[in-house]
Formats: sequence, C-alpha cells, structure tokens
Amino acid sequence: MGPRWGGTRATRLTALTLATYGDRCHLCGKHGATTADHLVPRSRGGDDAIENLRPAHVACNSMRGSMPIEEWRRKHPIYEQKCSASRKW
Repeated sequence: MGPRWGGTRATRLTALTLATYGDRCHLCGKHGATTADHLVPRSRGGDDAIENLRPAHVACNSMRGSMPIEEWRRKHPIYEQKCSASRKW
C-alpha cells in the first residue's frame, strides 16, 4: 500500500478527481460530491491513481467503506432519471 490517505496529498488528489470527473457522485448519481472514492479500495490493493478515483459524497463514500464496487452496485443500483414525455397536443 502506498502513502497514507490524508493531508495535502489527499486534498490535491480529491481536487484533481473533481476537476477530472465533475461533482456527480459515482455511487448515488447525484451532484455535489466532495470526496474522492477509490474504485478498488486501498485495503484491497487499490492505489491512488486518478484512474482509480471517482467523486463521491462523504456519506456515500463512508457507507461504501471497503466494499467491492460490484457488491455496492448490486445493493445500491443507480436508476437513471428519465425525462417524462411531453403531452400530445
């Protein structure tokens, strides 16, 4: 495992994650994410590369913990919001 996650390094990587991927939480699909979540958790061998980081809300990131992303998706599927059809005139 690499350096500890925290401090200015984590702040810099979180800012880079948000700049790269936007603020939509990859776990719940809503905007307003402020943290970087590891797709492959560090405790499971994941690293801090930008390719392994995605935006997440603090609560979503905390709820997921070190759960594998496949397990999270099974338990918490993201439902795409569809626009309702306009009325026929």
